[in-house]
Amino acid sequence: MSDRSMRVKAILSLGILVGFGAGSTLASWTGEATATSDISTATVTLGVGATAGTATTASYQMPINGNNLFPGSTSASVVTVKNTGSISAPYVFAGRITGSGSTALGTELNIVVKTGATVSGSGSSVTCSGGTALLTKNAGSQFGSATDSRPLASGGSENLCVQYSLPVTASNTLQGATTTIAVDFTSTVGS
Repeated sequence: MSDRSMRVKAILSLGILVGFGAGSTLASWTGEATATSDISTATVTLGVGATAGTATTASYQMPINGNNLFPGSTSASVVTVKNTGSISAPYVFAGRITGSGSTALGTELNIVVKTGATVSGSGSSVTCSGGTALLTKNAGSQFGSATDSRPLASGGSENLCVQYSLPVTASNTLQGATTTIAVDFTSTVGS
């Protein structure tokens, strides 16, 4: 082999080695990190019942002795509203008169809803004693809504006393009439 041929082979070999060397010197370093967050939403729910321990359902039949009302008689019952949701939330309430019988009876009832009151009396003279009136419905008017919302912490509850009476001036045409009174509670958060 000639000297020249050996030089060419040496140069070519060197070129191949340089090519491999250049390829092997390319390196990239990588660092990675990930931040995650588990998102969940709150629950806004109310329960009603006789006590805070039993106020876990959305419906409750108040044990008011509503049978055999006569002019001048009164009856009352306590209903507990409880925040069974996961966050503090205000609630509002509104009265409603329904029923299969005469709506005139519901219109002619006097109804008051109080906080901080206790049930007292017996027979046809059971009342909500003490406390603060939050909603009052007079005979001849509709059963409306309380004007202010009530704060209620998660797990917190409030006792409301509901009293109704038939005025002594009630019409004779109301004999045998029936109606249903309801108090609807609503809790809303956000806009």
